[in-house]
Formats: sequence, structure tokens, C-alpha cells
Amino acid sequence: MRTFLFQSYLWGYILSNSHRSFTINKLNKEGRTKKKLKLMDKIILKCTNKLIDIAGANLEITGTENIPLNEPVLYVSNHQGNMDIPILYSTAPQTMAFVAKKEMEKIPLLGFWMKERGCVFIDRDNARNSLKAINQASKSLKAGNSIAIFPEGTRSKGPKIGDFKSGSLRIAIKSGVKVIPVTIKDSYKLINKRGRNKPAKVAIHYSNPIDSRDFKDTSELAKTVLAQIKSRL
Repeated sequence: MRTFLFQSYLWGYILSNSHRSFTINKLNKEGRTKKKLKLMDKIILKCTNKLIDIAGANLEITGTENIPLNEPVLYVSNHQGNMDIPILYSTAPQTMAFVAKKEMEKIPLLGFWMKERGCVFIDRDNARNSLKAINQASKSLKAGNSIAIFPEGTRSKGPKIGDFKSGSLRIAIKSGVKVIPVTIKDSYKLINKRGRNKPAKVAIHYSNPIDSRDFKDTSELAKTVLAQIKSRL
């Protein structure tokens, strides 16, 4: 029943707000990007908060005081399950766009919302596309927009961290922003292997910012970030 409610609410909410695309396109034509993002954040936050409630996630949030609110940052998080994006979006003190896999861009309506919110789609099997995505994300950060990325590239579906792709940290070094390591613990318990929702306690910790300007090598930056994430698992 919980799984049915979750899926029904998600797609029902997206469909019920599809008419907002006209307003979004109008704001785009008028060049009112900040107003567009403010409107989208209001709509998206209502959805992610409700999804967290339906999923039965009992959240323990720590470390939000570590995040500088007067500048864009790159959130770098481990990736345990499907609820990680709603959890990050709802618990961080500033909203963000995401670096997501290319396939998500093709999902009707959802792909439109993600693209308009500033999400960057990446095809890790295509070197040219990956470079383009890194440049796009860096440009967005320089423009003042925070971004979140999961360097594992896919869900671990368990407590262990998968292969941490250091190349994704080029975004931070190229843009010169601070990196916020994020540890998400036990979110995989919310959705089991059969795709059914089950209530669980989930811990989210935002670690101290790491200045990417102190690093010239993505591997060293990745090691530092990964150590912070692991220290809270």
C-alpha cells in the first residue's frame, strides 16, 4: 500500500502541475530565471517533503550549520537508494540542481522539470558528453547555483560505498567552489529489493566544507571527500 501511495502521489503531483510549464516557458522568454527557480523550488519542495513522509523516513539531520549560505557549493554524497534525491533536496538549507544519468532526461515531464531546474545530464560512457556535462555544471556553479552529485554513479542499495569516480570532482576544481561531503546512512532500507517501501530511520550529515582551490588533483580531492563521507557511515 505504501509503495502504491508513493508512486501515485509522485506521478499524480507531476501531472497536476504540468500546466506550470507554460509559466516556466514564459519566465524563460522574459529572462526571469531567479523567479522561475524560486517557483520551481516551491513546487518541488512540496513534493519531496510529501514523498519523504509517505516513504516513512524518520530523518536525523546534522551538520547543516557547516554549509556556507552566501555562496554556491558542490554537494558530494554517497548514493544508497532512490530516496536520496528527495532527502537531499528537502534537508539541505539551500536548494540545488543535480548531476543525473542521461536516461532521466528522457522521462516524460520529469525530465522537463529536471532540465528546467538546472540539472545536468551525463553519459559516463561517452567521454565527450561527460566533458560537456562537467563544463555545464561548472558554469552553473560559477553563476551562483549549487549542485549535487553522486560520484558512485549508481545506487549501492546497501551500506557500502561503491566505486567512487574521482573524475566527477573536476566540477569542483574547474569552478573553484567549496565541496560539502554528505553522508546518507540507511536510505536503502526505505525501498527493499522488490521495490516496496518500508519505514526506516535515515541519518544525513553535512560535513565541513572542503575548499577545492587547495587541490590540483581530482584524485586527492576525491580521497579527502570520501574519507569525510565514510567517517559518518
